[in-house]
Amino acid sequence: MDMIINILAFVFSLGIIIALHELGHFIFAKRANILCHEYAIGMGPVVYQKKKGETQYSLRAIPIGGFVSMAGEQIEQALIKKEQHVGLNFIDGKVSEIILNPTHVKHEQSLFITAYDLYDQADDGLFISGVSNQIEHRFEVLSDASYVFTEKKKMQIAPYNRSFESKTLWQRFLTIFAGPAMNFILAFFLFFVVAAFQGKPLERPMINEIVENNPAQIYGIQENDVIKSIGSFEIASWSQIGGALMHYAGSKDVPVKVLRDGNELVINVTPRVDINSMGLSNFDGNEIEYAPVGARVASVYGKAVGTDDKPLMMLGDVIISAKVVKTGVSHVILSFSDLIDFANQFEGGKVTFTVFRDETSLEVTYEIWEPGVLDSQDIPVYQSVLGISPDTGFNLGYTFTEGFRQIGRSAMQVVKVLGLLFGGSDQIGLNDMSGPVGIFNIVGSYAREGLIVLLWFIGFLSVNIGIMNLLPIPALDGGRLVFLGIEAVIRRPINKKVENTVNNVMFILLLVLFVYITFFDIGRIFA
Repeated sequence: MDMIINILAFVFSLGIIIALHELGHFIFAKRANILCHEYAIGMGPVVYQKKKGETQYSLRAIPIGGFVSMAGEQIEQALIKKEQHVGLNFIDGKVSEIILNPTHVKHEQSLFITAYDLYDQADDGLFISGVSNQIEHRFEVLSDASYVFTEKKKMQIAPYNRSFESKTLWQRFLTIFAGPAMNFILAFFLFFVVAAFQGKPLERPMINEIVENNPAQIYGIQENDVIKSIGSFEIASWSQIGGALMHYAGSKDVPVKVLRDGNELVINVTPRVDINSMGLSNFDGNEIEYAPVGARVASVYGKAVGTDDKPLMMLGDVIISAKVVKTGVSHVILSFSDLIDFANQFEGGKVTFTVFRDETSLEVTYEIWEPGVLDSQDIPVYQSVLGISPDTGFNLGYTFTEGFRQIGRSAMQVVKVLGLLFGGSDQIGLNDMSGPVGIFNIVGSYAREGLIVLLWFIGFLSVNIGIMNLLPIPALDGGRLVFLGIEAVIRRPINKKVENTVNNVMFILLLVLFVYITFFDIGRIFA
């Protein structure tokens, strides 16, 4: 069942992102009167195809890409050559069809070609000349004439005035930029929908929902309780709760004053603390127990888990010291608060922890995440929580602005990760990126969390794809925009052969990168 969910979510997510990205290119190409031979979703063999007007609309078998085949994107070459035998069909004396296989397709006249111009960059008119029955003929060719491969397969010729390169710099810019722009429009719409369903968190510090198996539930805090204070912090709005909990991270029996049914109650609560940089928590779903000395580990996740063959931290471990491998400096850990302080000050890297496990002292060494790496994923170094959520209400202004805010946050995550990839961190490399296989796995996990969560992730993924396409790399939309920028500066088109060669070389390199990333994606799944 999980595999079916993964497949459906994957096809739906990438399908809608790719379809709208290519639709952006397609709409503005049509507005500029550029001939579009095909609008395709997916790559590889054709699953379904239908021609409407001059364009073939295709659904292809591999749902990891798509394209709009526009006339003039590559060097235009006619599909005929001199001394070739072709068949011709006519409308009002002008060539309407050029039959490439005249022995198998009906035609009105045969011709051995001696000259032709089906591009007409000089605007002298489209024509084809040749010999038929030992008589030389010259025929005018309609601008929407077609090559005929078989009775069912045809392709319209692409004269210069219908090609991409004939259009103004502005028209070409819009046609290229419209693809990534549609990714951002899709993301805004999805973030808008998510915000509309979730609502704006209200500032009143009244609890709307208690998260199961978290401190609030375990210590007896209830829904509709109004939080009046946390420790020494008076609470007048929901936004003050987070700061108060962070102040008491690692503390035991923090007094939380609540208003319930008109009565004030004080409930002593020990907040759950997750140290994300280390993958350690003081909470396992039960009342939090602290060791007399040291930091007791109640649950582990992320890098702290290790492997089945070589586990690292384990439940019940008590950490008594942390030594930074690079400097050799040791830090004494007397409490969970000390571990939090160490995590908050540490810049990342390998740490050797001395722990007591089953009354035995041993050392555990593993890599701690750098704060910059966590920040790139919008994850705090540590967090202190009770497991409560606020009341919400629909607010159109909030819903509208949240769409833009989420696009900004998603974009900043992409930019930060790119910065880390190119020299900003030793902990992030190309093998940490996700390709289609990795996305397949990630999308499935979000889909199992519900439709709203999946829609949010599709929006986030759409922003990622939009920004990646705008990178100034040949073969991507951003690279093509760079070529247009150069053309605008030098005031003449770049040599088409040079541009195509650069794009093709980079496309091959991107395919190699695609295979490399996919290899690590598969390895992570099996791991």
